[in-house]
Amino acid sequence: MARFFFGRSEIELLLISIAFQIISLFTLLRVATGIASFNPTTNSTTAIAVPANINQNITIPNSTPQFVSPAGSNLSGSFVIALIFVAANVAVIGFLAFLYRRKKMKWFSLLISLFLVFIVTELYFTFITGLSSWLPLVASFVALGITIFGAYRGSSFVTNAIALILAIELGSSFPVLLQAPLNWIIPAVYAVFDIYAVYYGRLGKLVREVASGEGTSISKPKVTGTVSTTTLPATTAQPISDGSKKTGKLSKWPDFGLLSIKLSEIEIGTADIAFYTMVPAVAALLVAHYSLIAFFVVMAAVDSGIVLSFLLFRKREVSPGLPIPILLGLAALLVASLII
Repeated sequence: MARFFFGRSEIELLLISIAFQIISLFTLLRVATGIASFNPTTNSTTAIAVPANINQNITIPNSTPQFVSPAGSNLSGSFVIALIFVAANVAVIGFLAFLYRRKKMKWFSLLISLFLVFIVTELYFTFITGLSSWLPLVASFVALGITIFGAYRGSSFVTNAIALILAIELGSSFPVLLQAPLNWIIPAVYAVFDIYAVYYGRLGKLVREVASGEGTSISKPKVTGTVSTTTLPATTAQPISDGSKKTGKLSKWPDFGLLSIKLSEIEIGTADIAFYTMVPAVAALLVAHYSLIAFFVVMAAVDSGIVLSFLLFRKREVSPGLPIPILLGLAALLVASLII
């Protein structure tokens, strides 16, 4: 019956989001041991913090590496920082459009992808294995090598796999790295910005231009969106090409690189999935009590928003992937923080 209402790609996206949200929870429980703090626990037998019951709160040690916001906990200052991120995102979108017209977008997206793969992988594995471990650096170089291999061999499977890994690493790291209130303001701001970017901004125009340059027809439902300043813009509705000839070392490398993920008939921004992963994890950190209950409530809200997006945007060529899932998730988070 589900197959009747939803296509293969839509089911894949929903299952991926659910799996990544659960993984992000276990990442938080791992970080909660204090192993990634500047003063890690001396108990080497502790592998993961397991709550005694579903009502137990998840607490990240204060000494865990986090982004120090210049605005601190000031709400208006945090909005300003979020808007600065958005402004940087707009500038990058414009630069991508500029490069696309000059058929140099692939090289730029490859450089950005390599940078992100190295930095984000090292950050994520630091949360998992600790600051004193050498594994994060090794994992970063391995991920870098695999990405280069995928780019020059033109392997869409490898590219998609690395992009998915990047999404889960971002979605699991942001709740810890960003301090409140930034870790819920940024998703909210980007959910609203997503609407403008897709329908009125350069991102939507660039996505359509790239898709039309490939000469493909669009007959399946599409879910797209924007991304954070860390991941840059990365969404489209079709296989992409910068209009260059089908020859050369990067002939099969997608224009947006690892910043988008192809799922059968649809293509979605890597950071869309990262935000789907992030918001339930934020609930597990922000709610003072019953944080695991809040996590599953917000998780259900985000996933319901994904399904609703499928239904509403089924006929659209390009559509925003963030507003409905993220705003529903944040609304559930607000209700949970007031009631639970």
